[in-house]
Amino acid sequence: MSQKHNTPKGTRDFSSLELKKREYLLNVLKNCFKSFNFQEIQTPSFENLTTLTGKYGDDEDNLMFKILSSGDKIKKADINAFKNNKLSKFSNSLSDKALRYDLTVPLSRFISQNLNDISFPFKRFQTQLVWRAERPQKGRYREFLQCDVDIIGESNILNELECIKVYDSVFNKLGLPKVDLRINNRQILEGISKLMKLDSVIEIASVLDKTDKIGIDGVMKELKNRDLSDESINQLKYLLNIGGTNQEKIKNLRKLFNSKNISLNGVDLLDKLIDTSQKFNFSNININIDLSLARGLSYYTGTIIEVSSPKEFSIGSIGGGGRYDDLVQKNNPKLSGFGISFGFDRIFMILEELKLFPNELDSSKSFLFLNFGLELDSILSYVNQLREKNITCELYPANAKIKKQLDYANQKGIDYVIIIGDEEVKSNSFKLKEMKSGNQSSIDISNLLSEIESLN
Repeated sequence: MSQKHNTPKGTRDFSSLELKKREYLLNVLKNCFKSFNFQEIQTPSFENLTTLTGKYGDDEDNLMFKILSSGDKIKKADINAFKNNKLSKFSNSLSDKALRYDLTVPLSRFISQNLNDISFPFKRFQTQLVWRAERPQKGRYREFLQCDVDIIGESNILNELECIKVYDSVFNKLGLPKVDLRINNRQILEGISKLMKLDSVIEIASVLDKTDKIGIDGVMKELKNRDLSDESINQLKYLLNIGGTNQEKIKNLRKLFNSKNISLNGVDLLDKLIDTSQKFNFSNININIDLSLARGLSYYTGTIIEVSSPKEFSIGSIGGGGRYDDLVQKNNPKLSGFGISFGFDRIFMILEELKLFPNELDSSKSFLFLNFGLELDSILSYVNQLREKNITCELYPANAKIKKQLDYANQKGIDYVIIIGDEEVKSNSFKLKEMKSGNQSSIDISNLLSEIESLN
């Protein structure tokens, strides 16, 4: 019995049509990034483990695909860690490299390595695959394309708003319905953690991020299971239930933080950002303060954002990002960064559902020369000349029945077939058949190249 071969869980094959759609979406993203004058870079698919670990958080570190060491390096495996059930430590001893988990940490390494050659502020975009050992589900894969833009330089809310405008521009060009962009600040979350008498928001960040899925009551239940005091839980519940406009939320936060002598830096930054956003004329985005937004990655230090999928979809966020002050170089305000990422696959799914992909993804036409078993010199000459002009064409490889050759053209989506049989050779002509309509015309052979060029 032959073995059945499948793709690994969380990975996919793509057909030609899917690739054309992905290329269309990617081109919209890239063209938009370029219009904002972001410069493209690329980094290796794997990095040294020391570059990646300790930047995201313990849970995320465990989701990295590590590359097994080979040769004598395997002898350095920490067997005692394995025996003592310290599996993360054991796996690290087997590996010193890993596939990249995101594009932000590799960016920080790139900047540190090329500091003397970079002009700041540095605006970069990157569209490359990343890998995460997560549980696959709808819109979530283990291998996926990440599309990021980041601005590295002095911390300034205009950088935040510039990146938010990138979201707005892309969604507008794609024809997506209006979406909600949720916004918060990690300094505000640290203030909330002080109100709850916690050491850091890291203690509750992963639970907070589930609020849009399990609701406030679900979050309270999970925190109770973590043995948090009723006083702490009730304090958080009060904050998460603050409603009203963005300005009303800021007013309530300011009043509460003032009463407890908690720093207002995060509140002030958020207030200024919301106020300045009015000048950016966002057409496809509503900005809403959401105090439950935490974005669990450890490197975020300031503004954090997340874009929800349109209301008729339930596939989670389609973008997110935030400010990171210390990722490139600790305590260097000139190297503060802010960046966003697009959920390429989820956006792709929405475009499919809403039928927003163009009917014609490729405006150029394709041509097939039918094979009648004649001398090939002249036909191959035409094929070569057309290809030199970047016109898509091919010669059917065998003198098969005409029906079989036409079926091939239909199955492959060929736009036109070119017929040069005995009759055409005698009359110095060729027949051009449009496959979609079935229309056929006879044209002088001397005009073959110019006629086909005119159709492209």
